[in-house]
Amino acid sequence: MKIGFSGHETFVCRSFWLKKGYDLMQLPGDSSVNEAVVRLGVGRNMVTAINFWLRGFDVYDRDAQNTTRLGDFLFGGVDPFLEDTASLWLLQYAIVSREKVFIFHSFFNEFTKERTEFTKDHLIAFLKRKTEGEDIRLFSDKTYESDATVFLRTYVRSNDGKADLEDETANLLIDLNLITVYYKENTEGRNVQWYRVARQEQPDLPDELLLFAILDRFGETPRTIGFNDLLEAPGSPGSVFRFSERALERRLQDLAADYRESITFSETAGNRVLQITNTLDRWEILEGYYEQ
Repeated sequence: MKIGFSGHETFVCRSFWLKKGYDLMQLPGDSSVNEAVVRLGVGRNMVTAINFWLRGFDVYDRDAQNTTRLGDFLFGGVDPFLEDTASLWLLQYAIVSREKVFIFHSFFNEFTKERTEFTKDHLIAFLKRKTEGEDIRLFSDKTYESDATVFLRTYVRSNDGKADLEDETANLLIDLNLITVYYKENTEGRNVQWYRVARQEQPDLPDELLLFAILDRFGETPRTIGFNDLLEAPGSPGSVFRFSERALERRLQDLAADYRESITFSETAGNRVLQITNTLDRWEILEGYYEQ
């Protein structure tokens, strides 16, 4: 995958930005930065950031110069104001699985295999190691620091006393509670901020979205998928949504019960597998959830 940093202009994605950006893309006429500044009522740097997040969350396709199916589905249809937590989970899946924003993809698919408790310095060291390993130009320390800070503030509120509480609450994926903060005393007796990214039950993630992610990642046609792939493979629901092993197993059993004509989940000699026995349409399944 292409490794890149920055583009967000140090702005964390706000919960209302994607809707504003999506609506702007629907308007006819001039789509220049200057026009976007006027229509959105924000500065040039913020326009750049909004464009970055529109692409990162797979709402806008720069190559096709058009909004995506996901963008149209959410912001032109079922939940334009992201009132359902399921929509935040869908955006979490989009930004991690699509590989457009390096730090999101590598954190959930690689870094969490190394550490589930970490400091920002640990994350920065990982990012530096990844770029060195790919034999590409190194970025400045400021760039690594900026990317790590923006990433973490997407999921947790800043505790430095400098950030506006209302702004922090508006950061897009905070309500998913994927990353939590705690403090630990270092060898010098100073409290250091640590982060924890634990595997959890994720009770507010609907079964339909779990099935959508499985079909999107592994395919919609009949196939057999090993449980470990569903739990640990890059882009899998276990990696992207941080399901615990027990929770994922139980949710797969629920899917097999709810879609018994198309899905089975079984264990033979300790080998757990999910079988898709009929072709399923992931978007149709997701639409069914929002129509309830």
